[in-house]
Amino acid sequence: MPGRKRQQIEAFAMAAGRGNQPVLDWCGGKGHLGRLLALSGGMPVHTLEIDATLCEAGESLASRAGIRQQFVVADALATADWPQAGQHAVALHACGELHRRLIREGTDKGVGRFDVAPCCYYRGVADYYQPLSSGLKLPLTRDDTRLAVTETVTASPRETRRRDRAIAWKLGFDAYRRAVTGDAYRNFKPVPEAWVRAAFADFLGRMAQREGLPPPSIQVAAEFEAAGWQRRDEVMRLSIVRHAFRRAIEVWLALDLAGFMAGRGYQVALGSFCDRQLTPRNLLISARLA
Repeated sequence: MPGRKRQQIEAFAMAAGRGNQPVLDWCGGKGHLGRLLALSGGMPVHTLEIDATLCEAGESLASRAGIRQQFVVADALATADWPQAGQHAVALHACGELHRRLIREGTDKGVGRFDVAPCCYYRGVADYYQPLSSGLKLPLTRDDTRLAVTETVTASPRETRRRDRAIAWKLGFDAYRRAVTGDAYRNFKPVPEAWVRAAFADFLGRMAQREGLPPPSIQVAAEFEAAGWQRRDEVMRLSIVRHAFRRAIEVWLALDLAGFMAGRGYQVALGSFCDRQLTPRNLLISARLA
């Protein structure tokens, strides 16, 4: 398990604390979180995961650790058997509809405790986000909910430079295509990572060939490489205004979940389980059935 992921799991487990209820590790993968909770609290754990291969690997790890951890191969969006009354449901970065379904079904069935760190709120959203809490009027589109989770703080300087170059070069190709065809922006197929590691002239030549455009000269390639970097700078400046609302939207979405749970008889607290440098998705919704 990568070091950063291990740190996130350890921080989440510490924030969730020990309990006296059986644990449901929702969308738990190999069960790393559930295993740590079993080791620290001694309670039996059920880890629900759709991938049978991950469950098999998790069972092996649990057996070696000598803990009571069972794996359930099931689709969290379809199962009728889980969650169950009286459980302590935990979910670390279950995406979108996965965490929303846990909260809806869990509050219906009388789950005793929740500790949920939401992620990827946009997954499962059609055109507009449908709040779980009644009375909320803010109309958020799917793109708005995606904006809430676009912040990244874990990329290394090298990864950041690679990302910026990929953006600039794709924009440079787009500018070249517009100049040649006169068309407005059109989506294009994913670009092989190896192409972005080559010189821009090679990148542009490969893209032009793939998209059926005339091959650019070295001079033309240099011109559109510069255009790509200029457009990348413009995009980043424009994004500053949008990104100022990222955290506010994320907190609003988390408060919607918390308010829904409070309306169903739970005592709810919204906080964070780790520093944002470890993960920007550090919000934690903790709820106890009153």
